[in-house]
Amino acid sequence: MNRSHKFSVIIVGPSADIISGSLLRPINIYYSLKNLKNLEVNYISIRKIIDLLLQFPLVFYGNLIIVSGVNPWVSAIVSFLGKVMGKVVVVDFHGFAWLESVVMNSVRFPIKVLLLVSERISYKLSKYIITASRWLANALPYYFGNRGNVFVIENSVPYIFDKVVNELLRRFNIRLLRRYVCGRFIRGSGCSDKLLFIAPLPSIFKSNMLAYEELLRLEGSLGKEVIIIVTGVKDDKALRGSSNRVFPVGYVDYVDYVALLLVSDGVFLPYPDNAICGGVRNKVLEAGYCKKPIISSRVGMMHLEALPNVHYIPVSSQYLELNENMLKDIATNLGLLIQGKYAFNRFKYSFMEILRLTIKKER
Repeated sequence: MNRSHKFSVIIVGPSADIISGSLLRPINIYYSLKNLKNLEVNYISIRKIIDLLLQFPLVFYGNLIIVSGVNPWVSAIVSFLGKVMGKVVVVDFHGFAWLESVVMNSVRFPIKVLLLVSERISYKLSKYIITASRWLANALPYYFGNRGNVFVIENSVPYIFDKVVNELLRRFNIRLLRRYVCGRFIRGSGCSDKLLFIAPLPSIFKSNMLAYEELLRLEGSLGKEVIIIVTGVKDDKALRGSSNRVFPVGYVDYVDYVALLLVSDGVFLPYPDNAICGGVRNKVLEAGYCKKPIISSRVGMMHLEALPNVHYIPVSSQYLELNENMLKDIATNLGLLIQGKYAFNRFKYSFMEILRLTIKKER
């Protein structure tokens, strides 16, 4: 390749029309690379396999193709075609969909087989692998065999989250914003004298529905001073449980979600033991960045160097005795952990270093 020309990087990720958890990591990758000299970086949205076929020339135009956040079968097709065409394909594993489906029994057997085959193809045929946690970097070879060129870049606070937070804080007073949020999402129920927790649990993921079921199970033991707004779950009276303390409000856009987080008193994430994930959950990183206390479980805080009763409040009888000092101490400790080890710039520099090594090998 002529060194005077820019090195072309294509990022294949989910649609950016709606900001979802699957989008945040590929967007972090994009913003880590977009301003680098001598790089031409393009993001291509792929929803379905047909999108991949329609954009085939664009996807395989690049010198380096990074696949992140798409369905496992899309990743497998890109890895296979990249191998055939002699392209350098990097697959970024956020999670281990097959293993998660087995542990949570979330899909039927044929889909489990498809997930297994797809992820094995991606793992075996891509030139480089990036994982979101050391656990994932160990789990993949345990089931698929050892291979080289496997790197770990942990999740970080999303680039766009920081931008949205700063814009909201610049434009709005938090007290007024809380009054607006309560009026909009709780429909007349006052929350000025309540502890307002949010539970971001988009129902598209089985682990979130397991956490929601656990939340409803615990609802009866919640103190009267606690109310919980659940995002991502359909607003159905039949799903609310027995009291007026849990409010499923359905999908909310990302700006509204960030506003909810900013005005809340904390985040409630009661994930059961089988609700595993491949990397630190974005909602945990976002809450920590805003110094919001989290009530969760060991699995809810999975992959994070967090200690119970230090960085989060365990889902147990202890959380029923919440007080202002406890919440403040937990929030401060978690905030220091997230801002110190999981800031976007750490992700950016880690990715830039791996890219530098990759380009040096491939040129």
